[in-house]
Amino acid sequence: MTAMTERDKKLLILFVIVLLLGILGLWYPKAKVAWQAQRQRLESNVARLKREQMMLDFRPQILARYDELRGAMPVFPEGRSVDTYWLPIMDNTAKANKLNIAQRSIGGEETFGDVTELTLECRDWQARLDALVWFLYDIETLDNAMMDIRALTVRPSTKNPGLLQGTFTLNCAYMRHPPSN
Repeated sequence: MTAMTERDKKLLILFVIVLLLGILGLWYPKAKVAWQAQRQRLESNVARLKREQMMLDFRPQILARYDELRGAMPVFPEGRSVDTYWLPIMDNTAKANKLNIAQRSIGGEETFGDVTELTLECRDWQARLDALVWFLYDIETLDNAMMDIRALTVRPSTKNPGLLQGTFTLNCAYMRHPPSN
């Protein structure tokens, strides 16, 4: 075997450098994308951790507020239908504020810890703007109920100028206790 000439050594070094640069050129863009994805995931986890830490810091105030509101929340026996309690409240409040509810339905119950929510869906209502505002205010400030408007659509009535119409979703919060024997 013959010894490599100086020229062959330089060509071999140049070939290795070009080969390494080619491999690096193929690998680097993929590595950069992966690095950026990991960095974004880290930043989102840090932000989530900060939010959760803030919630933990506010836990005593949240629990104190919950204890205040808990006393105002209606309590029903387990298994009892509650729609007969909530529908008249919604209907009477609407009637008192001159808001006409044409179609309504009862959604399902969802339980979140001690609190249960019943969803009432109004698919068609009609009223003047001031009647709508007073209805919304009265629903949110009732003494004997905890109700919250979660979704509201409003549009001008095509048949009656000066009136509004739309839909809303009303969530009613209450607690359940086991039936007494």
